[in-house]
Amino acid sequence: MIIIGVDLSGPSNHKDTVVSVFKKVNGELELIDFIKGASDDRIRSLVTDCLKKDAVTIGFDAPLSYQDGGGDREQEKALRYMIKANGLSGSSIMTPTMTRMVYLTLRGIALSRSLAELDSAGRLTILEVHPGAAIGLRLDEEKRGLALRYKRDPDVRPDIIEALGKWGLNGLYPMVETHEIDACGAALAAWKYTQGEAVWVFDKRSAAHPFVMCC
Repeated sequence: MIIIGVDLSGPSNHKDTVVSVFKKVNGELELIDFIKGASDDRIRSLVTDCLKKDAVTIGFDAPLSYQDGGGDREQEKALRYMIKANGLSGSSIMTPTMTRMVYLTLRGIALSRSLAELDSAGRLTILEVHPGAAIGLRLDEEKRGLALRYKRDPDVRPDIIEALGKWGLNGLYPMVETHEIDACGAALAAWKYTQGEAVWVFDKRSAAHPFVMCC
């Protein structure tokens, strides 16, 4: 199995789109590729190549649908409530059609649908994930504050990278950018979902909202 984590940015901001690619080996994940500045074409090419070798699960840190009429989807409301109840910040859960989010949502919807078209053999699983929650909810309670700080405090990022290694992500290097860490957090969430070990899952799907959200 190949696990891909994508920290997606808006359509005109490829430089902040980071993709981590892992291979499942002996019950853990081994990093096999890391792509910074990924375009849609680069991501589609990657997934196409990976599907020739194995089944693929890809986790996107981006909305892959929006609420008709605007506002939060049910999954935003549920995840925001859950992470706030566990001492994390709900401000990272943003409405897909907010001004700051709408271009990211546009790219997430377009890219996820084009990837789904590549899956003629039923070997691709597409998920919407939240890396910050995937990391924060797995930290011990006394260390959970690290998940609130790593995006703005470089000094705590080595602790997050160490935690990712303890959770089974092998081959990581000293990452300095939050987009890199979030791409690995996205892969963590996607992998744990395949193992039945997600800490939170919203699996109510419909034609408007076709993908599971998890962390």
